[in-house]
Amino acid sequence: MPARKDAARYFDCAFAILAAQGYGGLKLAPLCERMGVTTGAFYHHFANWGAFTEALLDHWHQERTHRLVELARREPDPLNRLQVLLDAAMELPHGAEAAIRVWSTIDPAVHRIQESVDLERHSFVRKAFAALVDAEEADRLATLGMYLLIGFEQAESLRDPEALSWALHELKRTATKGAAPRSAPR
Repeated sequence: MPARKDAARYFDCAFAILAAQGYGGLKLAPLCERMGVTTGAFYHHFANWGAFTEALLDHWHQERTHRLVELARREPDPLNRLQVLLDAAMELPHGAEAAIRVWSTIDPAVHRIQESVDLERHSFVRKAFAALVDAEEADRLATLGMYLLIGFEQAESLRDPEALSWALHELKRTATKGAAPRSAPR
């Protein structure tokens, strides 16, 4: 495995390719060209393409789910915690996430990771809402939030960040109408 900084450069380039060209565009030659490296340099860092894609997906899972959950978990105030999650949702690499979702329909290993990301995100968002509303409503609001995010990512021609921001704000407003904060999620 390459040094963390080198790996992150490869992953950033891969996410840019996924966002711009979709899963079909993520290939070794375009990645190396975008990086300004040779395929030999790539193989110096990664044993093979499979090792790279596995590391890429693990990086995505860690950075765009685990790290964001930990960041939100540190926020003691339930409303601020929810806002941290909404801000994180706005900052996701939406085009790349849409491409990963397409990729997951044809690769079982990618599907397992995608499913894990969805379930982990839903679980934590549900817990964040549960600090404001009852368990049943928290589950519904978390599901609605996931639908908003996934729909936004999939509807490329309609993708409007301001509209997503408005929708997520409305979701938060719905959860906070008359809500007395409950305990923090664990």
